[in-house]
Amino acid sequence: MVYRGTISRRGVLKAGAAALALPLAGFARPARARIAGADLLLVGIADLHSPYARLAQLVAAIERVVADNPGTDVRVLVNGDVFERGNVVALRSGGRVDLAALATLNRIAPVIVNLGNHETAILDDMADFVRAGWEAGITVISNLIDARTGALYADPATVVTVGDRRVTIAGLATDNIFTYRRPIRPTLSIPHPVEWAEATLPGLFAGTDLPVVMSHAGVAHDKGLLPLVPEHTLMIGGHDHLRFEHRERGGLYLHPGSWGNVIDVVAVRFEGAGPRFERVEIPVAPSDVAEPGIAAQIHQAMADHLAPEDQAVLGHMPESLDLPESILFAVEAVRDAAGADAAFLGHTTFGTGLEAGPVTRYAFDAYIRFDGDIRTAEVPGAVLATILARSNQHRARSLAERTGDFVHALPITPAAGRTYTIAVNGWTAINQAAYLGTQDLPFAEVPDLRLKALVTEALPG
Repeated sequence: MVYRGTISRRGVLKAGAAALALPLAGFARPARARIAGADLLLVGIADLHSPYARLAQLVAAIERVVADNPGTDVRVLVNGDVFERGNVVALRSGGRVDLAALATLNRIAPVIVNLGNHETAILDDMADFVRAGWEAGITVISNLIDARTGALYADPATVVTVGDRRVTIAGLATDNIFTYRRPIRPTLSIPHPVEWAEATLPGLFAGTDLPVVMSHAGVAHDKGLLPLVPEHTLMIGGHDHLRFEHRERGGLYLHPGSWGNVIDVVAVRFEGAGPRFERVEIPVAPSDVAEPGIAAQIHQAMADHLAPEDQAVLGHMPESLDLPESILFAVEAVRDAAGADAAFLGHTTFGTGLEAGPVTRYAFDAYIRFDGDIRTAEVPGAVLATILARSNQHRARSLAERTGDFVHALPITPAAGRTYTIAVNGWTAINQAAYLGTQDLPFAEVPDLRLKALVTEALPG
C-alpha cells in the first residue's frame, strides 16, 4: 500500500500485522554524483536537527560526491540548525556526535556553517558553538551580534578562491527571536535580514565572481532579499524546512529540505555571461551505506544515553510514510479527537517521517518535535477556504505561492453560509497570522487534549 494525497489513519490500521512481517529491505545502492565540467561543487544542507537515523549516511553520501569528482573543488554549506534539543541522545551527550560529524565532513571537504536558531538548542551560548566550529577547523559565518559586546559572533562572509575566481559566501540569520531558546535571547542582537542585506551585501560582494547567500531567515524575508542580490547569485535558504528551487536573473534560489533527508549538489560553471548552476539532488536514507566512524559514535551514544522509557514501543507502522504523509496522519488524529470538521498543524512542529516497524518514544519525538495543547474555533466557510488555500505549501509550484510558515490539512470543500469547527495545535493558534493568514480567530483550548498523546493513541498497535 502506498499513501499519496489523502492519507487515512484507518487505512494505516487496516494494513495490519501482515505488512509488519515483510522482510527488511537490504542496503540501498549508493547514489553517484559524477558531474562533468564543473569548476566548483557546492553541497547544500540546511536544518539538520541532529538526524541520527541518517547522519552517518549523509556524511558517506558527501564523501562519495568528493570521490566521484576528483580534481574538482568542493565546499559543504551547512545552513543552520545543526542541533535538535528534542533528540535526547544529542542533548544528554552535549551534541558531541553532531560536532564530530562536522569535523569528519571538514576532513572530506571544507565546511562552512551559517548560524541558525538551533545552534544553541544544546549549547548555552552561541559563542560556544562558534568556538567549537573553529576548533574543528570549520568556517562559521553569520550576521548575528553578541548583545553583550556589540561584536559579531563570526565574520558575515568568507571568500573562497577557485583558480582565478573569487567566490564570496555571506550568511544571515532569522530575526524571529522567539525561535531561539529563551535563556539565550538576551545575548542576541539580530539585524532585520532585508535591511542588513541592503546595507551590507553590496560591499561584501564587490569584485566577486560568484555571490552566494546562505539565508536562515526564511522564505518571507528571502522574497525581499532576491531583488537585492546581484545577478547570477546562488541563494541557499533554510529555517522553513522546505524543499524547492526558484530561478531568476540568472541565479538559483533553493531550499535543500531538512533532517538530512537529501543533499543538494550545485555544480558551478564559470562562463562569460556569469556563473551557471546545475542542481543534483541526492536522497539520503537510513538504509544507505554509512560512514563507519560516525555510525559507531551514534551507536555508542545511543547505548550510553537512551533510557528504557525512550526505547518503549508506542506502536507499529505497517510501512514508512514520508513527512507530509506522516503529518496528515496526525492531522486526522487531531481532527477526530477534537470532533472538528478540519484540522491544521504547522509544518515545523514535525521533524521527520514515520518509518515502517516499531515506533519507539525516541523515534516518535523525532516525528513530533514539540508537544502542545489543542485549540478549536468556529469559522465561516469563506475563512476556512482562505486557510485551505495557503495550506500544504510543500506542493506549491511557484515562489509566489509560498509564505514560509504554513499548515498541513486534509481536503474539505467549504460550503457558503455554513460555519465550521477547526482544530489546531497551540503554536499554530498563537502564530495564526503566519500559519493561517488570519488575525483574530478566537481559539479556545480543548480540555485534556495534548498533541503527542492523541497521536500516540492513534498509532497502529
